[in-house]
This record gives sequence, C-alpha cells and structure tokens, in this order.
Amino acid sequence: MQRAVAKVGKDKKIRNFYPGLFADELQSAPEAAGITQVCSAEGQLLGVGYYDPRSRVAVRVYRFEDGPLDKKFFLRRFARAQEKRQGLGEFYRLVHAEADGLPGLVVDRFGVVLVVQVRNRAMEALREIWLPALIETLRPGGIYERSDMDARRQEGLPERLGVIDGEVPATLEVVEDGLVFAIPLALAQKTGFYLDQRENRRLLENLTRPGDRVLDVYSYVGGFALRAARKGAYALAIDKDLDALGVLDQTAARQKLRVDIRQGEALGVLEGLVGKTQPFQQVLLDPPALVKKPDELPRIKRHLVDLLGQALRLLAKDGWLWLSSCSYYIGVDELLEVTRRAAADEGRRLRVHAITYNPADHPWSLHVPESLYLKTVIFQDDAL
Repeated sequence: MQRAVAKVGKDKKIRNFYPGLFADELQSAPEAAGITQVCSAEGQLLGVGYYDPRSRVAVRVYRFEDGPLDKKFFLRRFARAQEKRQGLGEFYRLVHAEADGLPGLVVDRFGVVLVVQVRNRAMEALREIWLPALIETLRPGGIYERSDMDARRQEGLPERLGVIDGEVPATLEVVEDGLVFAIPLALAQKTGFYLDQRENRRLLENLTRPGDRVLDVYSYVGGFALRAARKGAYALAIDKDLDALGVLDQTAARQKLRVDIRQGEALGVLEGLVGKTQPFQQVLLDPPALVKKPDELPRIKRHLVDLLGQALRLLAKDGWLWLSSCSYYIGVDELLEVTRRAAADEGRRLRVHAITYNPADHPWSLHVPESLYLKTVIFQDDAL
C-alpha cells in the first residue's frame, strides 16, 4: 500500500481523529491517487485513507489504525451508524459523513428508500466498495443519488442524479409525526426533506397555541407551518420555490389544514407585509446555507440584520423569534450578533429562550468542528 507522510506537527490532526490533511500539510505524498497509509514524520502509522492530489483535501482518513478499506470495513461502519440510530423510526439520517467516520458520504433513509450524496473524490473512487456494503446492510427497496451539491463541483466531479439501485418512486413519501409529505424527487432540495429540523418542528408545535399567528419564512414544504396549523394557529409560509409551496398546499389539503402561502424572495415579501398584516406570535427564519466561504460573512451578516429587522416589525409583543443557520461559518455568536444589531435598530428587547443544534441522527463530533452545522436560537420579545 502506498504511503503519505504528514509534516512535523500536522500528525496531531489525525491523532485527534480529524479525518483530513491538505496537500501543504504533507511532507511526502504518492505519485497517484489511491488507498494510502498515513504516517507521521517519525514513521508511525496514523491511519489509512484515500489520497487524491486533485481533491481540496489531499488525504481523507477513514480508519485510524492499519487495515484495508474493503467491503468488510464499510459493513462495520454502516452497521455502527445504524446501531446509533435505533428507535428513530423509518425517516432519519443514517450516515452523516465525517461524524460517522465516512468523509464525503451522506445517506438519508426515507422508509424503504435511501437517498445518498457523494461529496468528494475519495468516496467517489471507493463507490464500488461501499455501495454493495450499504445495500447488504440496509437492504433497501431502492437507492436514489442526489450528488449535485457545491462541494462536489469544487472537487471537479460531475453531478450524478438518479436511481442507482432497485426501484424508487417518482414521489418520495415522508411521514413525520402524522404529517405525510409527498415530495417529487425532481424538486427535492438536499436529499428531499430537512430531517435535521425535526426536533425544532416538534418544539414549535408545543409552543404554539390555538389562535396564534405563525410566519414560516424559507418554509420549503411547510414542516413548521403545517404543525402550527395543526395546533389551530393561522400559518403563513414564504418561499421562493413555487413547486415546494405546491407540495405544502397539497399536504395541507390532504390533512384538512389551512396554510396561506406567499411566493418570493424572503426580504421583499417581509417588507411588503409590514404595516399590512397583524403581528405574529411566532416568526421563523430558516434560510439556506448562505455562507460558503469566510469572506462572504460580512455581506451575509448585513443581509441577516435587514431580514431580522423586518421580522421584528412583524413580531407581536411577547412573541417568539426563531433564527436558524445551516452554514458552518455562521455560528451561534454570529446569530446573536446580527439579532442584537437588528433589535437595537428596531428598539426591541429580547431574551434568549433556547439554543438548539443538530439532532442525534446528524451527530456532532467533538473532533470535527464542521460537523456542527445547524444552530437555532429561539428568542422571545421581553419588553420591560
């Protein structure tokens, strides 16, 4: 097996279970891409991974001891991931990339269907090994691949969309606490449904009272709005994706619920609502991953302050404001900062009610900071 050698001091990353080294962190590297032993400058074996000079991360480490990256290895990884998710039902994230020891692979389970994303060159190169292991472990009815994310394009890999095993219906049926969403795979964002907001949706439903007014911004298929409507609240959902709003409308009709919808860019729609509607007891802002690189942060923070300003103008006295970020570069401190700035501009006093993170099926590894990506701060208006 070929070898890569980490520079002096860079071996600490691997010793601390961080699964990657950049090219400039290597003292020496193989001539060609392939499965590679990773060693310290002193010659100690650190682990086994995949080296590819064309990847953003030159070495992806999959095991922190010696051994092959064979089918047996992936069978153990998938079995371990499934074991950690016992009791979660039939709809959950089975593999959360680095946090499950499988850098570059995401697998979501939707009943008998699996939806996979392959995000880097290493996992793409190992496809013929891990895919049969995944099939043997889960025995799904079908597997659909949705590898069309920015991370894959940055790796120089083509998009891959479509059925890669078994049979997959054109419409993905997702069941969550009695709500049934029929999501056409052709329109699905990410892997089809935002499973990571499950616990927050439950929390919203618990906080919502009959007669409340709830504003769900960046609603997608209305996971928050429909729960509010089920509690007897008036719900208004905003999203720029008209097809997603169509799914929301159809779901509401099947459940005999009412949710009003507005199609458009969030900031513009909120500006149009100010002064023309009654205040809302719950306002939820769950924007997409707005920041891909650190240098984008100042511009996006200004945008969030503007967005929050409009949201606060629509928030009722004693109302609840929810702000989520799925961008690694927008952490809790940034969420608090932009909300503090917007509250100062609007003369609103807020208290922090709760902060939530990735749910258990999207594990946060202490050793991989990037695995903490979802942060939600719940504020309440707190006038004296």
